[in-house]
Amino acid sequence: MRAAAFGVDLILVVGVPLLLASAIVLCVYVSSGEAPAGLDDGFRAAQIVALGLFLFRDAGGGSPGKKLFGLRLILAGGVKAGVLQSLLRNVPLLIPGWNLIELSSLLRRRDGRRPGDRVAGTLLVEA
Repeated sequence: MRAAAFGVDLILVVGVPLLLASAIVLCVYVSSGEAPAGLDDGFRAAQIVALGLFLFRDAGGGSPGKKLFGLRLILAGGVKAGVLQSLLRNVPLLIPGWNLIELSSLLRRRDGRRPGDRVAGTLLVEA
């Protein structure tokens, strides 16, 4: 379930904004015949928005994918994870190759917590 939720998140919070930005850039370029000044800045802004959505997707107790699959992100006391916890658990995923370490740890640990969960003090549970 966790992997499926992550896949949904990648599509919703990263894929859709970047696809939309790419379509806009393509339409502007095709309609004008050449790239107007600042067009690349618009695409970079979309990349920044996608990055922010990715980092903060778990705020409020879980990402769209987690909620879709009936999962909830909580702190040790059962309280919903907030913005800081979302940031702490997702920043390590931006390090190249770290996903492999996260996956290896997730498969080996009995509690199912990845390193990002341990750093943020979060636990993923069924709702």
